[in-house]
Amino acid sequence: MKLVLLLAAEQQTLLFVGIGIAIVLLAVLVVILFTRLVMRRRPKAGGPLPPVEAPELYDLRTADVNDDIRFCVEMARSVGGPVLELGAGTGRVTLPLARTGLVVTGLETSRLMLQRAKLKAEQMSSKLHVEWVEGDITNFSLGGRTFRLILAPFNVLQELRDLNEMEKCLRCVADHLEPTGKFVVMVQPPRWENLKVERRFVKSVHNPRTNEIVNIYQSLDVDPIWQKLRGEYEYEVWDHEGKVRQMVAPFEGSYITCPEMALLLRAAGMQMEAVYGSFERDKLTAQSKQMIFVARPIQATKPAAALPAPAAASKAPAKAPALAAPSTSAAIPAPAAASSSAAKSVASPGTGVLPETTAKTAPAGGKSSGAEPATLPAVSAADASSSSAGKPGAAPAQGVQSPPAPSTGRHSTGGRRHSKPSR
Repeated sequence: MKLVLLLAAEQQTLLFVGIGIAIVLLAVLVVILFTRLVMRRRPKAGGPLPPVEAPELYDLRTADVNDDIRFCVEMARSVGGPVLELGAGTGRVTLPLARTGLVVTGLETSRLMLQRAKLKAEQMSSKLHVEWVEGDITNFSLGGRTFRLILAPFNVLQELRDLNEMEKCLRCVADHLEPTGKFVVMVQPPRWENLKVERRFVKSVHNPRTNEIVNIYQSLDVDPIWQKLRGEYEYEVWDHEGKVRQMVAPFEGSYITCPEMALLLRAAGMQMEAVYGSFERDKLTAQSKQMIFVARPIQATKPAAALPAPAAASKAPAKAPALAAPSTSAAIPAPAAASSSAAKSVASPGTGVLPETTAKTAPAGGKSSGAEPATLPAVSAADASSSSAGKPGAAPAQGVQSPPAPSTGRHSTGGRRHSKPSR
């Protein structure tokens, strides 16, 4: 301060001017740095924003999509709850489902989408039975909870990149589906020749909150060999002053055919119940704009009841009637007094022995004495053996000869007889 006072008036003036210039330059530098910092955070006019689709723009793009909502609500009313929606987004389908009074759970990967969905639910009603869960649809576990109906609307399954991710998703679905529940999938038919789009205008919508006009464009590239698709949604946002800013939301996914869906469902433990080509449940054709699959869990088949054990008579040949010709020699009882040779003679085909008779030793003259009643005393084995041994010309003892059995072309002598079961 003393040095300033010692300076001349002219020198003091120059000093103050220099200090002022320095302060101005410093202020300008601060303003420039602050402006650069703000411009980095704000989107450039006419340039693309980071590749994120804002939830508000998503709602503007899907505001007039309601055919699938009606289908999902009808399905939920017929099947019942609780209901799980995969890829809930901002609650476009979840909230109408909750209005039916069912308990609904919305699973979504994006936290920004869930925040907007919760805000919309609070603005509607506090009595809605809806739960929001942040998670990946290819790997989720809800604590052992199961659902009567699980929905995958609005091509959410096509947002997965390959069949491996689809299989993981379907396995998680099978783990959370009730044994009598249903799983509904909605995808686009794979019409490769019509899918590739360079850049097309989709529609123009008005944002009531900001009073801006939003023009929406879409581009799409398809690989038909690997069934891959890549594309983006482009938003041109025009404010009331005529200035425009651009936002781009890229996406990628894959397409799936009916046989592939059937195989993936079966691999996950489910089977296809119905296939529709529209939300009016029309038949799926080559001209259909939708592919809607309705699946259910594969019911575990009960083991086949064991057949009753066959009766003892089925293992052994049926016993021949008293007056019928025996089919095998095993059915003829051998006489107790006969020798081994006599037994073989008696067991000849076409000859039957009544079980109520016994054999008697033939007389010396060689004539058979015929059958005797069962009350007569049987000849002892010693007498029979001595008689047959002492008289070589004696014939072996025989019983009463039964009438010959009618011959049939289907059975050979000594074969097992198969009787036709009665009806």
